[in-house]
Parts: sequence; structure tokens; C-alpha cells
Amino acid sequence: MITKRTFLLLFCSMSLLFSSCGKNLPPPINVVAQDQVFYSDESRLTEVTEMVIRDAATWRQMWGQITGGQTEPPTVDFGSKMLLMVSGGRMDPGDRIQIDRVENRGEEVVIMYRAIESSGALESDVFPVQVVAVRRRAGQVRFEAQHVRVPR
Repeated sequence: MITKRTFLLLFCSMSLLFSSCGKNLPPPINVVAQDQVFYSDESRLTEVTEMVIRDAATWRQMWGQITGGQTEPPTVDFGSKMLLMVSGGRMDPGDRIQIDRVENRGEEVVIMYRAIESSGALESDVFPVQVVAVRRRAGQVRFEAQHVRVPR
């Protein structure tokens, strides 16, 4: 049998729990599906670049910078999609860029990617770039980079 004191303690605990629900909670996180549009380690982008592309004109311009404009860019339906581009700038052979995760966090889109260094010993350079398509969304976009060195 529940005593009056136990009931009061249980009631106060539950009241405190329910009154604090929903206050100061971080926005929900929803992982976004992504489709790779392009990857190369031979881009012509020599600087680290993080970019959201929401229209065909910007995509054509960036494609020209990525490839030198020798071919037409892949077709993208910008009415329903937007592109996320990450370039690693000058890196060593074997190094790569990898977009790992795209999340909706409330009104913000967060792109998490890695610059993976393989400790290559070759005397040349590569310029990796990755472009992925995600569902179009308005609002703030933030890139979070992590630099990882892979042991030999």
C-alpha cells in the first residue's frame, strides 16, 4: 500500500518532470538523404571551399571552376534540390574529402565532412572536391569540418 508520503513524493517528482518537458531542448535532428553528384581529386579548385548551390547559373559557374568547363555540368532539378560542395584545396595523393552526414537541426542545415589525410609521400598534389544533392531547403547552412589523419 502506498503511504501518503510516498504518494506526495511521487506526485512532486512527476510534476517536476512534466513541467520541465519541452523547455530548453535542442532542436530535433533529422538526417537528410544525399545523392552524390560528383567527386574528383583532380578539380581545379586550389582553395578550401564550402558552398551551397541553389540555382543553375551558380552551378554552371562552379562546374567551370571545378572542371575547367570542358563538359556540361550534371543536370540538377533546382526546384526540389540544392547542392552542397566541399573542396579540400591542395592536398597530397591519397587524401580525400568526404561529406559524411547532412542534418536538419531546427531551421538550420548542418553539413559534417572530413578532410582525410593519408600521409602520402608522393611529390604531387591533388585537389579533391565532392558535390552532393539534397532536398531543397531554405534557411541557414553550416559546415562542420573534421581533419583526420589515417595512419600508414
